[in-house]
Amino acid sequence: MKKSAYAAAVAALAAGTAAAAPMLTEWGAKVTPENAWREYPRPQMERANWTCLNGMWDYAITKAGDTAGRPEKWDGKILVPFALEAPLSGCGGRLLDPKEYLWYTREIELDPQPGERILLHFGGVDFRAIVFLGHDEVTRTPHCSGQLPFTVDLTPFAKKGANTLTVLVWDPTEDRQTNGKQSFKTYGCFYTRMSGIWQTVWLETVPERHIEDYDVAVDIDKGEAEFTFKVANLCYADAGFFGPDKGAIEIFDGDKRIADAKFLPGKPCTVKMPEGFGLWSPESPKLYDFKARFGKDEIKGYFAMRKIEKRKDRNGTLRFFLNNKPYYILGTLDQGWWPDGLLTPPSEEAMKFDIKTLKDCGFNTMRKHIKVEPLRYYALCDKMGIIVLQDMPCCRGTLAKAPFNPDTTRNYGTFREELMGMMDLLKKVPSILVWIPYNEGWGQHDEVHTHTTLDFTKKYDPSRLVGGPSGWQDFEGGTLWRKGGSKHKPEGVCEAADIVDDHHYRGPGMPAVNPRRISFLGEFGGLGHKVDANFWPTSEQGVRAGIKADKEWGYGGTKDTSTRADLEKVYLGLMDKLGKLVDAGLAGSIYTQTTDVEIEINGLLTYDRKVLKFNPEVLKKAHAEIIRRGTEGK
Repeated sequence: MKKSAYAAAVAALAAGTAAAAPMLTEWGAKVTPENAWREYPRPQMERANWTCLNGMWDYAITKAGDTAGRPEKWDGKILVPFALEAPLSGCGGRLLDPKEYLWYTREIELDPQPGERILLHFGGVDFRAIVFLGHDEVTRTPHCSGQLPFTVDLTPFAKKGANTLTVLVWDPTEDRQTNGKQSFKTYGCFYTRMSGIWQTVWLETVPERHIEDYDVAVDIDKGEAEFTFKVANLCYADAGFFGPDKGAIEIFDGDKRIADAKFLPGKPCTVKMPEGFGLWSPESPKLYDFKARFGKDEIKGYFAMRKIEKRKDRNGTLRFFLNNKPYYILGTLDQGWWPDGLLTPPSEEAMKFDIKTLKDCGFNTMRKHIKVEPLRYYALCDKMGIIVLQDMPCCRGTLAKAPFNPDTTRNYGTFREELMGMMDLLKKVPSILVWIPYNEGWGQHDEVHTHTTLDFTKKYDPSRLVGGPSGWQDFEGGTLWRKGGSKHKPEGVCEAADIVDDHHYRGPGMPAVNPRRISFLGEFGGLGHKVDANFWPTSEQGVRAGIKADKEWGYGGTKDTSTRADLEKVYLGLMDKLGKLVDAGLAGSIYTQTTDVEIEINGLLTYDRKVLKFNPEVLKKAHAEIIRRGTEGK
């Protein structure tokens, strides 16, 4: 599909009646096959030699188990990287059934050379993906994760010139996979499902021996940054057995080189920072760039000097300490859904808008809710300065049903693998300060597995804090849902999490202050306010989902928040109550939520991001007082 044809199709949709057109953001309306996600997709580890494969691909949908095999004819064009069901895919909102396969194909030009590897990267494919080059399968095993990226090495199969790339996707949506809030039926807090490729696809040519990954651990008290580089395809000499081949790293503050060092693959390399180095915080998001070279390979990245811990304040109450100072975490529940792209943001500028809005309203944090964002999103959080509390995307099945739920326990091995994969992917993101393995009872395991998960998370990344199950059953000192709550473990017995996290709608409320874990309010508020002209159910997606226009929904109700003035008044009343809890020892709070999502109307912003329901200056003033009380005291 040519640019003019795609633009005409989008314009036709936008020009339709309210009941016939999908809801588009201002950024989604500007998307074309030529400009769809052209930025380098991995800013934490960037190379110069890459090729973006986003754009128009052929697609087809076949019946699972069909004897016809691969499609002989293709149904049409799909715009990658937008999921099949997303309006921006150009597929008219077609919903994939679990009894169907989704196929993609396109031609790619390859030029294999001796001493080089051709890597094919997928930022995200929901859910199971098998990749072929020509006839050959190039995935050693099918990739199974809707949230995590994967890479395949095309080198053994590549031929010079045109090659046919094919991807086969199957997506059961609700079958014990980490699907977040996707649902076969849109209702309440469950949203339109999506399938297939939903993040950037790209090629990268690298030397045979190349930097595969790296870790960085910082110590602001010693003024040191410790890097460990993983190098692929090493030989004995590289590993240091016969005259080691060392790599080199250079640290930059802007254009000025401030430090350098040599490294061996797999061995920690400590870089001493200069006197007066800057610390990262939301108020001053200082980042340092680096270049690392090994042989013919070179990457660019960045890091930050910062420290997060739980520590008692001058009154003996456990609080968050950022860079050795008490710090009140004040944020929103951030779903990361878009009416035109679903889980795929329409553009870089769209992501910047959401983060800037939170900053303008005086928030210093977001809780990234059961979703792993594209890596460029986290880079913006790092650069713009906002703390991220990162949820592990959950699967269906809940402890509300029974103390032992076989649906959740059965998938524990897969859950742990994906949790570890998410942490490996995001450990280089300095703005992430807290891991949250469980949201409420969604996909939560029984007591022994819950504790094991929390303990594993803490030990796997001791540089960050670990939140106990956010809401619902804590097992280790939480107080929500089950009558009487649960008691703390005896003195000397491990409580693996650093945080006790309650949910209160409207609230606010808080877990009791205790000497072992930080008291935190993981969700509250949810004040509902509908803006009629920007209401999703009146769009084409809402009509197709069978949602009636009067079925708006909010966690905190809508009776006294129907006008903008009333909404603001009620919100400020919540802030007054929150301030008293902060004085009593509450260390952080998360308001629901950044934007409306489908029929949910709890957002600061409407779903299309066209209306901010509050005066940002009023919120900023109220939030500044909460943060002051949480750091300085009354």
